[in-house]
Amino acid sequence: MLKNVPVVLEGYKARVVEEPVMKSYKNRDTGKAEIATGQDGAPLYEMSVFMKAVPTEEGKRAPKGFEMKVTLEAEPPADVVEGELVALVNPRISQYHLDNGAQGVTLKATGVTLAG
Repeated sequence: MLKNVPVVLEGYKARVVEEPVMKSYKNRDTGKAEIATGQDGAPLYEMSVFMKAVPTEEGKRAPKGFEMKVTLEAEPPADVVEGELVALVNPRISQYHLDNGAQGVTLKATGVTLAG
């Protein structure tokens, strides 16, 4: 499976639609919610962004965009709030395949900054 494939997002803008929160998961053994951590033990964060291509020609509309969850490896700045345009730092995609048959692609970034 492909892991941590760098993604070039030039030509796209990302707007925060769900503010960053600590990422958590349900522990299969205990059934309790736990904070997700990276390989270094630091907590991970997640947020949702709406991605849309920037128009390339004057007067021409950009194609429809899409909403996507992003996992952040560093605590985001406090000024990254709903509605802000942001830039993802070191964005990467990875494939996943779960035991229950679910599969897909995840988006992860080292961090996030305000765009502009």
